[in-house]
Amino acid sequence: MAFQVIWSNRSKKDLKLLDKKTASRIVDKAGWLASQDTIFLEKVKGTGYFKHRVGHYRILIEKFPATKKLFIRKVRHRKNFYKNV
Repeated sequence: MAFQVIWSNRSKKDLKLLDKKTASRIVDKAGWLASQDTIFLEKVKGTGYFKHRVGHYRILIEKFPATKKLFIRKVRHRKNFYKNV
């Protein structure tokens, strides 16, 4: 059974700031993650969030396995990702 992807308002704004090709890659990767039965994400140290790498960008994800939902919190370049996580 697949996961449902929910984009936060912050993540939508982050995508609008990117060029179309990069934003498309990130959206496609989030869709691919949602289609997987089991998802292995790397945990962000000191938080309850997870991250996924797409090129030089990182996706901050909150995972709800009981309800099969992935909540995308933000999308940032790797040099800015770890500030204010």
